[in-house]
Amino acid sequence: MKAPAKAPIPSGKSGIQLVEIRISNFRSLRNVSATLDRLTLLIGENNSGKTSFLEALNTSIGLGRRTNLADDLYLGPTESQAPKDRSAIIDILIRPTDENEKIIDSFPEGTPWLALWGGGIGQDKNDNDFCGMRTEIRWDSTRGEHVAKRNFITTWGSSIEEAKVSGLSINSSHIEPLALYMMDAKRDIKDEMQSRSSFWGRMLSDLGIAEEKVAELEETLTELNAAIVSGSPVLGHVQSHLNKLYRTIACEDGSVAITPLTRHLRDFNRGVDINFQTAGAQAFPLIRHGMGTRSLAAVLAFRAFTTWRQSQSKGNALHPMFALEEPEAHLHPHAQRALFDQLKEIPGQRIISTHSPYVASQATIQSIRHFKKIKSETEVTQIDTSGLTPEDLRKIARMVMNTRGDMLFARGIVLFEGDTEEQALPIFAEHYFGQHPNSIGLSLIAVGGPNYLPFLRLAQGFAIPWFILSDGEVGPIVHLKKALAEIKIQDYTKAKNVHVIPAGGNYESYLLSAGYEDAAREMLETLEGKEFLDRYLRTQDGQPGKKGVRDYKSAGGMQRALFDVLSEKKTACAALLAKQIVDLPKKDRQMPPLFRSLFDTVAETLHLEKA
Repeated sequence: MKAPAKAPIPSGKSGIQLVEIRISNFRSLRNVSATLDRLTLLIGENNSGKTSFLEALNTSIGLGRRTNLADDLYLGPTESQAPKDRSAIIDILIRPTDENEKIIDSFPEGTPWLALWGGGIGQDKNDNDFCGMRTEIRWDSTRGEHVAKRNFITTWGSSIEEAKVSGLSINSSHIEPLALYMMDAKRDIKDEMQSRSSFWGRMLSDLGIAEEKVAELEETLTELNAAIVSGSPVLGHVQSHLNKLYRTIACEDGSVAITPLTRHLRDFNRGVDINFQTAGAQAFPLIRHGMGTRSLAAVLAFRAFTTWRQSQSKGNALHPMFALEEPEAHLHPHAQRALFDQLKEIPGQRIISTHSPYVASQATIQSIRHFKKIKSETEVTQIDTSGLTPEDLRKIARMVMNTRGDMLFARGIVLFEGDTEEQALPIFAEHYFGQHPNSIGLSLIAVGGPNYLPFLRLAQGFAIPWFILSDGEVGPIVHLKKALAEIKIQDYTKAKNVHVIPAGGNYESYLLSAGYEDAAREMLETLEGKEFLDRYLRTQDGQPGKKGVRDYKSAGGMQRALFDVLSEKKTACAALLAKQIVDLPKKDRQMPPLFRSLFDTVAETLHLEKA
């Protein structure tokens, strides 16, 4: 065994980190493994398993005892209930850390974690210290219900099946210093303030006031109560009638006393209120403000609780764990971004699930875990950044996360170069699927010229299905090939999800060559008037153009003129021409063949139905 590190755990640091969690047969988490950072962000579609992941961690090391454990077992597509011999397993792996919160080989001498876990600390195949904990939900025939059993793990192994469990049981004292506190999306400071078992109740249960001062203050409170009652005819009247309780119940006359103020400081948390005043407005109790403010206050109050608890730990084992669902709930975008900065300052480890691109854009891509549901099972992925340079990461952050972070939550993404496709493709997609792309989780994204690579790296890294519609011109094809080569696709012609406009054309030239001259002419007549094209042909023929002198009189002149007009008026014409095409009377002409092929691939890959 390696010699333990000598450095003690510095003040304000926990000395450990939960680095990995493996889950088997817990709800949709059939077989899931994920690493955890100091701050980990869980993203993905609704019902993809993010809440189940947090609940699994909560079942393992959460505060309090959870009930209805049978409901947590995985159910197959045709099962109405889990068989009795099926058990759910949650394994967590904990490693020691140094003063910089970096993983180290051994628990230092004198660390409280050695004293706390003792024989529960093992060594891996590289002789490095770890603490593994297994929670197993299984049927107990004696009790006639499912129970959670916890034991230390002696061998972590490469999978749940290879892990070996010791006979040493885990009790509440083993997990209390790292017990997870979970806040769901319905969090409300009002609920926290009214519950003794909440972090608010726990924090205010001991105000830290000296005993003699407590007695003095409680005597003052008793006097204030008496003064309020004696000065209030209403309270005096009510108390005189309640005193008649002695006639029915065995007690003495005068046993009832109304106490407008709490008499005991141990009940202080019940009567505490917080007033909050916005600029230029009256102060109101926090519980009368909107849900956004109350939700934010609950998070900030928890931050106060953890920092206070950490300051009072006095060298004892303590590693705060915080799970938060949807920090964006009830908050506007700027507040969402600001809240994330607050979350980063909470001590310990934080696991946050979100549907907000504003929150996701504040995180590093290394800290993101992507959840996706495939039939009845959840798949969790994270991006491998080991082969990326700092500049690669900056491009992903700048070009994708800061502007199109919504792609992280998409069921699939279609990438293309510019504004024309961005206006037209949603119209064609809605016609093809019978509903807006947003309704089916499909993101249509203009990458801004040839900038495919940052988007592809993110999509590939998080296993988000992607598709490309590219111009066929020489320049775009060169950039497309280069981007695809970076993600190990050497021949785009063999990639079913890459669609390129044929004959070296672009969007406008393709539509005209595919037989939509009539639609283009009708659209321009509607937009510019019936005389526009004739006037354009007369005035622009023989004038300089991008490809030399314009020739609108020889064969194919009308098509060349239409191409020039559509190219010059991209932003004005793109959506109008798409609408003109999908409204054509013949159904077989309402979708250009290349776009139909693209959406056929999307539908097949994502298991979507056509309209």
